[in-house]
Amino acid sequence: MKKALSLAALVLLTGCISTPESVNFEGETVGTYSVAASCKTMMLDTDCSEFSGATKDISIDNVVLRVASGNNGQVIFIMPESILSTNEPALKKGAGAIEQLLTSKGISIVNKKVMFGAGEVYGVHFTLDGEGYSLLNSFSN
Repeated sequence: MKKALSLAALVLLTGCISTPESVNFEGETVGTYSVAASCKTMMLDTDCSEFSGATKDISIDNVVLRVASGNNGQVIFIMPESILSTNEPALKKGAGAIEQLLTSKGISIVNKKVMFGAGEVYGVHFTLDGEGYSLLNSFSN
């Protein structure tokens, strides 16, 4: 319950802070979603909670992440393991491992955005040119 209240407070507080249209992530300029963005806003309909975001646990390249999907696996959203904080180094390493996996299977990333608030990245959102979510199932915990 304490975690739930903390997350709710974070969402309410950051909802009052404007989110820039784009930020630099891993050396490239990417679009942003506010930390108050919903599963529906991010086109996520699988393994996503309106309250806590991505819900499926995976471990890839020794990084534990939570993932969600939408549009028949053509949209993937990753978040750090904790629902109460961010871990940008883990997100960067995990995003890189996922990008490498997708590329090795012939799936291209059409668009990349980050969930951004209070100067920090809370998640990475990929739009793909093919179904990629099923590839992450083998990494589930």
